[in-house]
Amino acid sequence: AEVRGLLSEKLSSAKKGPRGLAVLHARLEKLEARRSFGGRFVSNAADKVAGKARELEVRGEYRHGGRQRLALELVQRYDTTREWHCGCDMEQLGSTERERHLTSCVFRPVGCSHAGCTALFSARYEAAHDGSCEFKVVRCALGCKESLPRRDMEAHVAGPCAMRPAECPFRALGCLAPGLVQGEVASHLEEARDAHLQLAMARLLQQDQELSELRQAMTEMRAAAETTAATSASAAASTIAGLQKKIAALEAGQAAAQAAAKKSAAQAKDTTAALATRLAKLERERG
Repeated sequence: AEVRGLLSEKLSSAKKGPRGLAVLHARLEKLEARRSFGGRFVSNAADKVAGKARELEVRGEYRHGGRQRLALELVQRYDTTREWHCGCDMEQLGSTERERHLTSCVFRPVGCSHAGCTALFSARYEAAHDGSCEFKVVRCALGCKESLPRRDMEAHVAGPCAMRPAECPFRALGCLAPGLVQGEVASHLEEARDAHLQLAMARLLQQDQELSELRQAMTEMRAAAETTAATSASAAASTIAGLQKKIAALEAGQAAAQAAAKKSAAQAKDTTAALATRLAKLERERG
């Protein structure tokens, strides 16, 4: 509601010049409780005022010069901590003092002095920018003799930096070399040549011993397999012989049974013939 009233008053009084600005100032003072650090409002009131100001400027009712005067006055009024302006009244200064102030004011615009950086900021923040500028040439973070742009530091310390922590190439053989850095690897290999040869020989002897033990284990396993195979073959042969005996006995019994059956059949045939003869004889006698 305050902002709507402010803008309505501005629209109705824009053509009256200074009085319209005075009314705008008075209304803005009532919104002071809504501002945050640096004179910016917590709500979107400032955005609404800026939008309406652009509209008035397009319509020719809000001149650029008037808007700049209003902005300057608002900053001076609300920036009580001098975060965004120095508070100096340039209109009260003589030409010499004004020139001196323009070259010494902490809010004068300055550019970064580091090659490649195009940042522009107030002189007040020059030191802060210098402390984080990605283009500033700084000494290596690990302490080597190299100097390079801050933005290249991460790749440097992870790659070619001579002070990057390193491991001895013979670490797998047991060389720990505490505190070794990349720039000292070559000299370490030269100084510890004999120790590295001893470690290599010790590892070769260990491997020979392990190979010998493996060969012995393989020989024992082969012998055990051959013994097992021979025992298995003997047991199989014995089993087969027993089965053959059983088969032979079964075949012999079968032959005897067949012979007995033939004999019984012959006997039965003779008996039948004899009975037939006797029966014929009896029938003749009765007749």
